[in-house]
Amino acid sequence: VLLPIFCAVLVLTPSFRAAGPLPAELSDVEFWQLSANSSEEGGGFFSENFVSNELGYPYVMPELIQRTPAGGAYLGVGPEQNFTYVAATRPRIAFIVDIRRQNMIEHLLYKAVFELSENRTEFLSRLFARKPSLSTGRNATPEELFAAFESVPQDAVFYRESLEAVRNLLIKKHRFALSPEDESTLEHVYEEFAKQGGAIRYSVTALPYRGGLVRDLPTINGPVPDNPNQLTATVAVMLGSQFPTYAEVMTAKDPQGKNWSFLATEDSYQTLRGMQQKNLIIPLVGDFAGPKAIRAVGQYLKDHDATLSTFYVSNVEQYLTPVSKLRSFYDSVATLPITPSSTFIRSAQI
Repeated sequence: VLLPIFCAVLVLTPSFRAAGPLPAELSDVEFWQLSANSSEEGGGFFSENFVSNELGYPYVMPELIQRTPAGGAYLGVGPEQNFTYVAATRPRIAFIVDIRRQNMIEHLLYKAVFELSENRTEFLSRLFARKPSLSTGRNATPEELFAAFESVPQDAVFYRESLEAVRNLLIKKHRFALSPEDESTLEHVYEEFAKQGGAIRYSVTALPYRGGLVRDLPTINGPVPDNPNQLTATVAVMLGSQFPTYAEVMTAKDPQGKNWSFLATEDSYQTLRGMQQKNLIIPLVGDFAGPKAIRAVGQYLKDHDATLSTFYVSNVEQYLTPVSKLRSFYDSVATLPITPSSTFIRSAQI
């Protein structure tokens, strides 16, 4: 039985010359070149999703960990929920692909905050530009961590100091080639986190969108209409409730009462901090239906004789319209080196 399967692998696996195993660390130059060379031109979206809006992630975590061996590669989309999946699955390297360049800049902000913060309390303090009102220990629960910041107002002086520290780390220490527009986006994203703190949530504000303007609308529950004027007709099928806050996402639990967020334990946080310090979480700009970003990740993994362990797709597929875009995405996925244990995580309404 083994012989035909082994032969099939030999026949079906494309030949390539490995450049060596996945690196234990990337230099700053390697990190930036990999991000820049693998990225596509940025595109738009109808929301500024600073924060994930998916509260159901704890339900899949036990099975995900069982299915996913540590040491592979991770690929995902969107903001902080990727950190939770990375902390749980322990890949050697992680890539985050999003159509919005702002998402890439947000992940660079996260990278800086991770590197500057020795523990979870410092991380939240710097991310929200607030000093905690209560002392928290190494074993503090996420609820205790967020309670320490809940009624604390933004510290304007600390915000300016932290913003300068973030800029210095990214631009002067790492020497990442951020454009003036990138720097402006960095300040915009950080300002929102500092202004809203743990209450920041997924929302849609007045944003340019495909030649039109979207104003104060909740997220669309279905494919994005090509014509902005159709948005008003779509309101009837939109989600009516408010989206969860950052604090609510981080304190969500599975049916057994276990918290799986990347801030649940100091160990999970330190796992991510170590990867950030080693430049092993690489944000890219790319359309899932685009010609480059996903394929570039696949080629990098093939070049290093590595396979994809986890792909967090969220609900991006529902936005890939017309169907030709969906086919383009699947064609790109087909170039990824996967195994029978490779797991795709999708978000769906049940």
